[in-house]
Amino acid sequence: MFWLMLSAQQSIIIRFEDADPAGVVFYPRAIALAHAAVEDLLRRSALGWDAWFTSPHYAAPLRRAEADFFLPMKPGQSFEVCASVEKTGTSSITFLVEFLEAAGNTAARIRTVHVLIDKATGQPLPLTAEIRTALGTGA
Repeated sequence: MFWLMLSAQQSIIIRFEDADPAGVVFYPRAIALAHAAVEDLLRRSALGWDAWFTSPHYAAPLRRAEADFFLPMKPGQSFEVCASVEKTGTSSITFLVEFLEAAGNTAARIRTVHVLIDKATGQPLPLTAEIRTALGTGA
């Protein structure tokens, strides 16, 4: 069966506070902007923000973050931010966030991998059917 992976798109403007002294987005700020896009994606999903971030049973801490920067991202510049679930594993989810400038070129691509863990033990848990369905990755 084919499943449509969850995705969302929104517009943002790089703020003055997001830039380094060279006048381009400071890389940790780009990662923070990507995380905000993932939060919005999860809030819009059938799972919802609370189920992901405040579950009494599980957490999904960051395991890996990687960023590729292709074009400068300057304060005052607008971008379309496209966040999606790129893939799922047994206990992990990879989110992909792309920043597209006005002409449609990719300025940055950020991936984060989160692992579902049991809050009581800290051990990995398999992704639940509810999570897989809500994120569009199947049951």
